[in-house]
This record gives sequence, structure tokens and C-alpha cells, in this order.
Amino acid sequence: MTSIEQLARPASEAEGERRTSYLELFFDLVFVFAITQVTAVLVEDTSAAGFGRAALLLGLVWWAWGGYAWMTNAIDVESILVRSAMIAAAAGAFFMALAVPQAYGEDGIWFATAYLGIRVLHVALYVWGLRGDRAHQRAVLKLAPWFLVAPVVAFAGGLAEGDLRVLLWAVSLAIDVLGALNVAGAGFRVSPSHFAERYALFMIIALGESVVAVGAGAAELPRDATFVAAVAIAFGGVAAMWWAYFDFTALAAERALRFASEERRGPLARDVFSIFHFPTVLGIIFYAVAAKKTIAHPHDPLSQGGRVALGLGIALYLLGPVLGRFRITGHVSWDRLVGGAAAVAVALALDGVDALWVLAVVIGVLVLTSLHELRRLGEARRRIRAEEAHAAH
Repeated sequence: MTSIEQLARPASEAEGERRTSYLELFFDLVFVFAITQVTAVLVEDTSAAGFGRAALLLGLVWWAWGGYAWMTNAIDVESILVRSAMIAAAAGAFFMALAVPQAYGEDGIWFATAYLGIRVLHVALYVWGLRGDRAHQRAVLKLAPWFLVAPVVAFAGGLAEGDLRVLLWAVSLAIDVLGALNVAGAGFRVSPSHFAERYALFMIIALGESVVAVGAGAAELPRDATFVAAVAIAFGGVAAMWWAYFDFTALAAERALRFASEERRGPLARDVFSIFHFPTVLGIIFYAVAAKKTIAHPHDPLSQGGRVALGLGIALYLLGPVLGRFRITGHVSWDRLVGGAAAVAVALALDGVDALWVLAVVIGVLVLTSLHELRRLGEARRRIRAEEAHAAH
């Protein structure tokens, strides 16, 4: 039994796991706001350095949110103390989000101070919440030094300026990732359905923000044929991205986590969700930037930065599931790799072409990629979806 067939076998046991709470959804809304604020950074600077700085900011915010996703998967979030702490962390994340557009300028210290606060609170709450599970608590305590040093370095970056700030923030993110790679795994217990649901809901909220961006930009257009075409194409791009993730990828990732042994779940969750979902979210941000630029001037040629954001956004969005599938099955999703490469090539080749046409053609590449994958994985997809529907009833 290989590849996707491994995920198509029936589940061996029913899991009575809790679902994502309203508190977690509220918390996620604040962080998605912080993530979508990154678009403002990239809109102002679509140079190579601008793309790198936007990706770095997103990495810091993404890692902070991911820490809380792991924590709420492991501890009881219904107590008054935990609820109060989570709301305090959400408030800190909101201050951080407000500082994101000028994080490399005058608001760097505001961003770094809020970031340090929510990261320290996360570690403290994580350790306290696991006081009844000593084995899991010991695993978190091994990770805690990494997760405390990293935000302190980020705070130092907020005090610095220019390239030094960028360097220190990059070092901070590297410390977090290296800590997770070196420590996370043994001793970490993951509730698979709840964990996968948290990331899936975060993805749907992030895609929803792209819909908001399209709608806000379209509000300024005169109500004519261009308005209809621009809205239909830009919205169609968001819908195609939803399909590429939620039709099969999200379900397959959740089932892989559920079928994994308890010892393998921690490392698998770390790789497939915490690390490999990052390029997918980054792709959403890049697409939102390209869509904004297209909606603003649909009949003007899309700038080089806009075309890079569009092609690279679709490629990154497809890359995350490619990495996840390879981690789970050892097989490469060549259709997605080819589709991502084609999206970049087409976007760069259409220099001087109206922005709306560029957007439509690149979205067409994404749609064709999804259709090819649907044809290739059709039988496994039908079996898995039928089993999940049966289990739900």
C-alpha cells in the first residue's frame, strides 16, 4: 500500500475529539489581521528586498500563531484563567498587527514589544496548562529556552535600525525553527482532528481576507463590463485557491496525522502544518497583492513586481502541499510542481499585457493544475470523502 492509498484505508478507531472553540476562532481572527497587514508592506515595496522583508515578517507572525495552535491543542482553554490569558494575548497580537505596516520603520519597537509579550505569555501558559501532564510538560520545557531567546532577539531587532533589524529578526526566526527541529517530537501529544482543523480554519479565514481585499478594491471601479470581469476573475482566483487546498489536501493531511502513531504525530504535525503550511499562507499574501494591483488598474500593464507576486504566489501556494505530501508518502506531486513553475513563467512572460489578462491566464494555470490532479487522484479522493462522510453520520 503506497502513496494516497495509505490515506484511503478506513480509520481504525473513532476519535471523540473536541472541535475548535469560539475563543480559538476569535484569537485566530486577530492573527489573520496581522498576517494580512503584511500585504501593506509588500504593496509599498515589490523589489526583491521587499519580498524578502514581507516573508520575514510573515514568518515571525506565523510562528507566534503556530505556538498558540499547539498550546490550545494540548491544554484546557475553557477555564477563566486561560480564557483571560488568551484574550490578553489576542490584545497583544492586535497591537502587533497595527505595527506591521511600519515594522521596518518607526513602529519597529511597537511590533517587537508586543511580539515579545505574546511569546513569553505563550510559554508561561503552555507550561502551566500542562501541570497535570508531566511528560508533555517536560517536552515543552525543553523547547522553552529556544522560544524565549528568539523573541528577546526579535525585541533587540526592534531597538535596532535598517539592515541590523532585518538581520536580528531573521536570526530570531531561525532560532525558533531550529529549536522546533531539534526538540519538538518526543513527548508532544497531538489531537489530530482538532490540530488539523485549527490550520484549516486559519486558511479559510486568510482566504476570506483576500476576498475582502478584492471587494475593497472593486468598490472604486465604475459599474461596467470591466467591473464585472475584474471581480469575476479576481474572485475566481480565490475560489480556485480554496479548491486546491480544501477539496483534498486538507482532508489528506488530517488523515495522515490521524493514522500516524502517537510518537510520529509530533514531528509530522511540526513539518506538515507548522513549517510546510507557511509557503501556502505566503502565497495567499502574494496573490492578494497582485489582485489589489490588478483591480486598481485592470487595463494597465501589470508591473514586474505585481507579476512576480502573482506567479510566485500561486507557485508557493501549490508548493506547501507538495512538501507535505512528500513528507507523508515520499512521493512528489509533479503536477503541482509543474503548475507552480508554469504560473511563474507565464506571469513573467506576459510583460506589457493588461493586468486583467495576466491575472486570468495565471489563474487558468491554477485551475488546469487542479483539474489534472483531480483526474489523477479521482478514485482515492472519492473513497476518502465517502469514508469521511460516512464517519460523520
